Amino acid sequence: MEEHLSAAKEWLDREDSVCRDDRAKRLAWIASAFPACEYQFFPGGWMAKYLFEEARYCFVYGQFLATIVLGCAYMERTLAAMLYGAGRDDLERASASKLFEEALKSGWLSAEESVYLERARNIRNPVVHFRQPGHEDTIERRSVTGNQPSYSIFEDEARQVMATVLKLMTRNTV
Repeated sequence: MEEHLSAAKEWLDREDSVCRDDRAKRLAWIASAFPACEYQFFPGGWMAKYLFEEARYCFVYGQFLATIVLGCAYMERTLAAMLYGAGRDDLERASASKLFEEALKSGWLSAEESVYLERARNIRNPVVHFRQPGHEDTIERRSVTGNQPSYSIFEDEARQVMATVLKLMTRNTV
């Protein structure tokens, strides 16, 4: 056990020395993009709060696929809770697209915000839904055709999702 603990600590030290600057930059970006507020409300309850916190943490620590999935889950839960609070109990298991559409119809989202949310959903879909090899949404194809490493594509997309999460969060701050 002691041998494994020592090896684990060495691995963490090596990881920290390599990744710390990038984590600090991502944390600074989150801090600069965070809505100025005294209080935050989470209409989706504790689960929405945990989804937000874990998406933020994953982004800082470079877990970009988790950021995308958790950030989108936060957005869906928040919108569903807001619509439910407004009397829409028919949307309990609605798709993200349906939630975005209904939030836009109700005036809770602007057309511009709806575009951001839809873009986040389109980022999430190839992560959580299988695509055939060679499909235009696969990371392999996008990496090759865009001549960009997959890791940087995921980081860019995770940043877009987090920016959308923070825009949505602005609606629930005081």
